[in-house]
Amino acid sequence: MVGARVAQEAGAKLAQRLSRGPRNLRDCPVRIGFMRRNSERDAVPPMMAMLGSGGGRGGDVRLKLYLSLLWASPGGKHDTEFVATDWAQLLGLPQFATKGKRRGYEALSWLVSQGFIEKQERPGRSSVVTVLHESGSGAAYTKPSDQRSKGGVPTYRRLQSAWWTNAWMAATSGRALAFWLILMDESNNDAKTDAVWLSESQTSSKYAVSPYLRQRAMRELKHFDLITTRRQFTREAFGVTSSRTSIKVHVEELEKPPIERLD
Repeated sequence: MVGARVAQEAGAKLAQRLSRGPRNLRDCPVRIGFMRRNSERDAVPPMMAMLGSGGGRGGDVRLKLYLSLLWASPGGKHDTEFVATDWAQLLGLPQFATKGKRRGYEALSWLVSQGFIEKQERPGRSSVVTVLHESGSGAAYTKPSDQRSKGGVPTYRRLQSAWWTNAWMAATSGRALAFWLILMDESNNDAKTDAVWLSESQTSSKYAVSPYLRQRAMRELKHFDLITTRRQFTREAFGVTSSRTSIKVHVEELEKPPIERLD
């Protein structure tokens, strides 16, 4: 609870720096290639490589920190100052001035080593970090909106700014965040009015998400009323029945800070 409140305050301060008002605050663009495999035979996509197959604590901080830096670096060079304590507060890490700060540095070091971030040391001053391409190739970052889509297929999705301004980053796990991004992809950022049909096999083949991680992520998102699910049984040939789960996304719930539910 305390971490979430601190994160909400930090998110409000960062949002104030990024815009002149809430209406001008941009959502975070996330390239589709960050979430999806190019084909079923490909290795895991960058998002799952960052999070890790089990969605553990180290992967949590890496994913949340990278997306936070992506959201907070809208300038031409896509760079920003890195004061570990500030970012630890934004993510709601416990003991942000000590253990949280150390976890932030560990996550940043991993992101640098894997080609997602470039770090520039400045003696006597805070470091400057530059967000690199979401592929982890070490290439310079380019705005997804500058990339021309092929055949009308979108090149990116948007992660809502309320994830930071309302402390959802602090309240939820990395696996819940990752699955939310997948749902944004499947629902075209909630532009589809119908529920999303996404099977375990699709989640695995398209996004490299295991049934275990999917189940835990969905349970968490349901707890916060960010999704509702419905299981439907379908009759197939020769009396065989199968089931699939529909997922309805409730983006509007992000405008209600989760802090009260953590009390």
